[in-house]
Formats: sequence, C-alpha cells, structure tokens
Amino acid sequence: MKKILLTLIFLGLMTNLSAQECEYAEYYQLVAIAKKEYSQQNYKEASKNFKLAFSKTDFPLGHDLSFALVTANKTNDDMWAGFIAEKLAQGGVPLRYFVKYKKKNWYQKFNYEFENYSNYYRENLNSELREKLISLLNRDSEFNSKYHEWRTKKIEMTLQELIDGATAILMEFQNLTDNYGFQNERLIGYNYVRRKNNIEPYPIGVLIVHIYQRGVLIFKDDIQDIICKGGLHPNYGETLKGIRGFGDSTGIEQEMKTRYAKYRGTE
Repeated sequence: MKKILLTLIFLGLMTNLSAQECEYAEYYQLVAIAKKEYSQQNYKEASKNFKLAFSKTDFPLGHDLSFALVTANKTNDDMWAGFIAEKLAQGGVPLRYFVKYKKKNWYQKFNYEFENYSNYYRENLNSELREKLISLLNRDSEFNSKYHEWRTKKIEMTLQELIDGATAILMEFQNLTDNYGFQNERLIGYNYVRRKNNIEPYPIGVLIVHIYQRGVLIFKDDIQDIICKGGLHPNYGETLKGIRGFGDSTGIEQEMKTRYAKYRGTE
C-alpha cells in the first residue's frame, strides 16, 4: 500500500511538472520506470527506458547513468555501454570506477580515449566549485550531527554557537549560488564517491532540508525551477512543503532560540 501511495504521489508530481515548461519532466518519469524494471531484473526493458529518458535531455544525471551502464552490460549492448561510460567520464568520473568493466568489449577503446574525456571535464565543468560544494555538504553534515549530540545532551553548545554554525552554512550556500548559480551536475559534474567507488546524487536536497529546519525557507519560490533543470529530484518538491523547524521560519536566530528554550529551558 505504501509503495502504491508513493507511486501515486510521484505521478502527481510529474503531472504538475509536465504542465509547465520543464526539461526534465519526461526524463524523471522514464527513469522511474527504468529503475523499477531494473529492480525486477527486466534489464532489456530498463535499458529501453533509460535510452528514452536520456533522449529527453543533453545532460543525463550521473546516478541514472550508472544504473544504465549496468543494464547495458547485462544486455551485452557494447555500443550503448561505451556511450554511457563516455558520458560519465566527461562528467568527471575517474578511470578507477570503470576498471570493474575492463573485460567488456567496449572497455579497450574507452580506456584509450579516456584522457580526452577527462580533458573535456576539465575544460567544460567547474571542478573547483564541485570541491567547494562537497566541503560545504560535509560541514553541514558535521554540524547537523553535532547539533543532535547537543540536543540529546551528549555535548554542550552555546546558543551563539548554534546560531553561528547554522548561519555560516547558509551564507556559504547563498554565496556559491550567487556567484555560480545553483550547483547542479550540469555545472560541476558527477558525484563520484571514492570510498564507495560509486556514483551518487549530491545531497543538496538534504542540505536544503536542514536549512528549512533551521528557520530559512531558502529558494522557496524556485524549487520547481531547480527540479526542472535537474538540480533536485521531484520528490523534494513535495517533501520541502512539509519541512519546518520549531519556530516560525523567520530566520536562524529565532529558530535556534526556540530550540534552546525547548531543550535547555533557557538561553
């Protein structure tokens, strides 16, 4: 029942996106179908829908490409696999990720051309911004963990430390966006996670959720546009509508004062 409800919600979101000019609307729909087929090991159908999805945009998303590469190899579609690998490499994914495919027919040519793909990434995408974003995401995660340790009284923090920590993260995110635009994969390339040897979405949605919880409804009027440009998964469009802190969403200071009163009873 829960899966059916989630599917209906997702389809509703897609209908809303399709009603406006939205580059990734059909893309998200087709990828959702492809991943469902993938989970059921219907690799030929999954591959078919990935191909359709990727035809809807000139910049498929990295996590989706990684699934499509598996399906291409499962169906022995060497030409398609080579195309996907090229896209991933042009998005900054290192050769280390592809070594597991070295016995595939497409790998030798891909390996020979890899430096050209890497050059494309360096010349066309912003690796420096990528590193800045990853640093910010890590610091947000660390601050969030530290906050929960404070909330459960494992550590102590002053009210000002809570305000300053949350404010620093918000200001840096705003500065990056003001200077470069919203940080999506088209701008910075794909999120290769070395310790997992995997490609994952950037957890920017999680960062925005945290900022909402801290009292600032950042990009509130731009979320749908960000989704339509591939910057956030459509699920966040609905999720963020219900995300609030304990205060009245008028800013970090008001929110942290409310939390301090709730968990410590005093400022």
